Amino acid sequence: MVELIVVVVILAFLAAIGIPTYHLTIKPTANLKGAARQLYSDIQLARLRAVSRNVRCGMVFSAGPSYILFVDDNPQNSQYEYTDDADDTNDEEVIKAFNLGNEYPGVQFDTSHGGGDGIDFANSSFSFSSRGLPSPDGDLYLINQKGEGRRIIVNIMGGVQLEKY
Repeated sequence: MVELIVVVVILAFLAAIGIPTYHLTIKPTANLKGAARQLYSDIQLARLRAVSRNVRCGMVFSAGPSYILFVDDNPQNSQYEYTDDADDTNDEEVIKAFNLGNEYPGVQFDTSHGGGDGIDFANSSFSFSSRGLPSPDGDLYLINQKGEGRRIIVNIMGGVQLEKY
């Protein structure tokens, strides 16, 4: 019985040390990696949809951090923005709306990069043409509360890269 009590005390002691360590060091990094991979894959999805459906697909970003992935019905040389009117008659088709902050707590756009909002795209948006080319190209910067960062690069040829910074 004494041995069992000693084992339980040792396990409780290890849990008392391990659980806070997980929440302070491991979880923020895991959330940042997950958010970066989620955003990376959704950018790839936008490009894939644009090419496969022969349409323009856009992404618009906002604080939160959140974004909307949509079929862009605006004319080719116009500003890339999501159209949402009050009566839902002329809305563009939403492929996906996602809030990274809800799914990955502690992750946000890094406001020390990308022109002060963590988004290095004009008007915080871009779209892929039916040929898979972005307009404009740019970067997205994510950061967690530990100061770790991930950069997602959309180059002029439509390639997408994910890297630490």
